[in-house]
Amino acid sequence: MMLPESSTLSYDLLIDQQFLFTLGKQDLSVQYINFPALVFTGKCPQELKGKFINEVVHSEDLEVFRKLISSLKEGEEKQCILRLRKGNGTWESFNFRCRPYKQGEEEMVLSLAIRTPDKSRPEEDHEKVNFLRNEYEHLLESLDEAFALVDVIYSPEGEAIDFLFLKTNPSYEKQANLKNVVGKTVSEILPGYSRSMLKKIGEVAVTGKPVRFQEKSKSLGEWFDLYAFKVGADKSRQVAFLFRNITEGKASEEKMQEELVRNQDHLRESKELLQTVFDTTNLGIAVLRTIYAEDGSIADFEFARVNKVIREMYLQQDVIGSRYTDVSKYGMEMGIFDAYKKVMETGEPFDEEFFFAQEGYNNWFRVTARSNRDLIITTIEDITKVKLEGEALKDSLKFKKELVETTPEVIMIVDLNSFKVKYINKDLLPQAGITKERVQSLGLAEILPFIHPRDREKMLDLHKKLLKSSNDQIYDIELRLKLSGVTWEWFNVRGKVFLRRDETWVDEYVLLVRNISEQKQTQRALLKAEKLSIQGELARTFAHELRNPLASIGMVGEVMSQKIPEAQKEELKPYFEILKRSTKTLNNLVSNLLNAANYTPAILEKQDLSEILDNTISNASDRIYLSGIKVVKNYGGNYTVMADKEKLQIALLNIIVNASEATTPGEGIIEIDIETRGTEYILSIKDNGHGMEESEIEHLFEAFYSKKENGLGVGLSSVKNILEEHDAQITVSSEPDKGTCFKISFHNAAEI
Repeated sequence: MMLPESSTLSYDLLIDQQFLFTLGKQDLSVQYINFPALVFTGKCPQELKGKFINEVVHSEDLEVFRKLISSLKEGEEKQCILRLRKGNGTWESFNFRCRPYKQGEEEMVLSLAIRTPDKSRPEEDHEKVNFLRNEYEHLLESLDEAFALVDVIYSPEGEAIDFLFLKTNPSYEKQANLKNVVGKTVSEILPGYSRSMLKKIGEVAVTGKPVRFQEKSKSLGEWFDLYAFKVGADKSRQVAFLFRNITEGKASEEKMQEELVRNQDHLRESKELLQTVFDTTNLGIAVLRTIYAEDGSIADFEFARVNKVIREMYLQQDVIGSRYTDVSKYGMEMGIFDAYKKVMETGEPFDEEFFFAQEGYNNWFRVTARSNRDLIITTIEDITKVKLEGEALKDSLKFKKELVETTPEVIMIVDLNSFKVKYINKDLLPQAGITKERVQSLGLAEILPFIHPRDREKMLDLHKKLLKSSNDQIYDIELRLKLSGVTWEWFNVRGKVFLRRDETWVDEYVLLVRNISEQKQTQRALLKAEKLSIQGELARTFAHELRNPLASIGMVGEVMSQKIPEAQKEELKPYFEILKRSTKTLNNLVSNLLNAANYTPAILEKQDLSEILDNTISNASDRIYLSGIKVVKNYGGNYTVMADKEKLQIALLNIIVNASEATTPGEGIIEIDIETRGTEYILSIKDNGHGMEESEIEHLFEAFYSKKENGLGVGLSSVKNILEEHDAQITVSSEPDKGTCFKISFHNAAEI
């Protein structure tokens, strides 16, 4: 915790403008004067140091002052009122408190001058001063940390040799276990006070840079966590402390150390195990213990533990216990020693590559270091082979790039050190946003969501196989990549090791990716065609086998309807009607099966197209009625065309049935028009159904193409084949959610 910023402006109110002098006891020469006194007198240090006190003390008061000094005895303090010359030439009274003081063997006098109350100051100024003083007092008394404000005393040579306590808070007495220290120097209270501590405090007073450190007081026998910061103007030499007594925590650490000593057998076993681990790795590993100078800075490092790789680097020299600066000449030259110091000072880990070109060696090394309390753990790895391979790879990349850019396959190089795609030669699936630029910015884990969930395990298995494979082994899999929504496309992926660090480590592997969706579709179509061929054979067999039983059922129904009593005929009539319709439906189904399974050439004769349409609509009437579809017939008269009546009805029935299935039940409308256009009749069958995309229309008449869940995709293909036999042309126009229109052009047979 630091004092508020305003403390640097009003610190004089806190200490009552106390002036500090150290004087030679014999000649009353000024040895040290603090900053507030210099400001008051308007003098610079050079004008007063070593000179007689009469430079600032009124001549009438000098004799009183001499007598007081000469009468001082060891351990005694005396007071007198002296007038001091202000910088503007005026005089002001101060209460001088003087006592004997030693700097080494030299006997001196320490004088603390406190301004006497100024009754001429306005009452409001007194109130302001009292308010500020009370605010500071309240702040200091509320601190949990111990607080002390001191004025640093310097020797004529500028060395911090002592400090005087100006202010403390209640926590100070509790934390430091010292009473009544204000107005006394630290050398008077604790004669054996640490010189290094004095040096640090003196640097804070001069530089203004705060410091935080832990120190054990030899005099008090206790540990303190101390924060010191400068107070006052730039030339002020006053320093404030905030500190806590951490002796209890340190005692716990010492207890832990004792516990470690008691378990030294277990520790020895652990060290042996650690050494075994050290010696089984290809890395050079060393544990260094930090050596500190008296001022707390890092002086050197001592080898505490090394593995066999380090011993080989030092030509089997036993470096345990040796200093780094003594045995690591090249480490000093390359800046590794300075890097180790920075790690210990900042706590930040270190990881750098160094090129070593000495005594016939031209090797690259990777050096890492991390701190652990006063230890530094460092690793050294010879990466020359990797560097050379990297250079070789750079030389060949241009050729490889030109080669892979000409291949139709997508080539990806995966870097296993960063787990990212290092190179890709082209877009993988641009319609799904899987472009070259995007893939190169993604990690392997980010690519995985693009793969079908059922195929991700395949990809992970391929990855594992490549990590363990030899340079000649090739693995391939088939997987699906997301196109959009729930649409997926099939890809073939072949993998092979591309760059290897050593026999056990793969740095990179290459993947060749090829889109096989069309191939997959062709395979499925062939299988479906084969399946339909088999189904056709089954259909013909099934249809022929059903013909006779259906005929028998129909005849039995007729006979029974004639032989039952007249009284029951009316009651059973609905059932005989159902039997008759069902038999007819099954006969029609058998006929359709035979038509689908057998091909017979069309026999074209002059027919009335409007009659064929009426028969077709009649055949579809049950479906139309059940679907609640309205059929609008915009034709009339005779339209003579050359047609195979039965086959053309099958084709038109397929179109009308498809139209009825495309509309919403109860809302569907099918409009049928015949228009005379020159020597042709144009038949239009239009619905208000869900419509189609352009891509669907392109494949509409292809064999085995169907958007229906259970469709075979043979209906409209058969329609096209029948119309081609009639030399009739068919076109389709459609818009999603607006409907579809089939237009068929027939030759006018009357004109032939």
